[in-house]
Amino acid sequence: MLGTAIIWANANNCAAINLIVDEGASALAFSASAFQSPVPNVWEVEGRGMALVSPVAPEVEPAPDCADLTALLLEAGLDVVADHGVWLGEINGLELARVGTRDGTCDIDIGVGAFDQFASAALNPDGRDVAESLQGVIAMVRPHRSAASAPHAIGRLARARWLRAQLIREPSLIGLATLNPVPLLVPRPGLMETQPAAALGVSHDGSSVLVACAVGLDLGIAETAAGLSALHRPDEVVVVVPPRDQHQRIVDAVAALAIPSSVVAIEGEWAANAH
Repeated sequence: MLGTAIIWANANNCAAINLIVDEGASALAFSASAFQSPVPNVWEVEGRGMALVSPVAPEVEPAPDCADLTALLLEAGLDVVADHGVWLGEINGLELARVGTRDGTCDIDIGVGAFDQFASAALNPDGRDVAESLQGVIAMVRPHRSAASAPHAIGRLARARWLRAQLIREPSLIGLATLNPVPLLVPRPGLMETQPAAALGVSHDGSSVLVACAVGLDLGIAETAAGLSALHRPDEVVVVVPPRDQHQRIVDAVAALAIPSSVVAIEGEWAANAH
């Protein structure tokens, strides 16, 4: 909502932006606070009236201490990423395993996304060899999740997270010395839903940089970058998109952030062989 409102306001030379919402108002106001003048006002419906909302930072649940299971993911060759109370084991941004807690005990789910993990657990109610199951799903996915892969549906999933994984391996592509993943302000949806991906990095001069990756015409990426910049307080924001998605409206919306911000075009690794 906020990102598209900024785009519309820029296109129509609006002097003020007022958003009226019935839920999630304080979190939206938090993201809105990261824009420069005019800072969008967020109003919440209260009965027959409205009230101006103060920004409140959303809480991001930290990932649990499950060192043995996260070590298993690393040994299997997966990227291990913290995300809203769990650890995700990924291949180029695609979730193949999830480590969290059940009744205070660390546990692991294996499969491509939450639905596959649920199905796998249901088909093996008496337990299974975790390492063997993990290697099985990795062997199925890895051939379709690399720069040399032929076109395949698995290669089209979670491409924003793939773009982030690519930049984490090569932060120099956007002029950074280091780059590490961070979760968004809201939990990720299912694999079939498009969602950006974010990371925090350090430039060669020591400045902190928030990186937000999007694939497809994501009109909400400025809102994503705004909320994360309000939370992490970086020195700079860089939004990274494939060249075909570098739309001028997105560039203008990102430029409306209160800290120095830019949009950089980087081709995803999948582009050589698949679209």
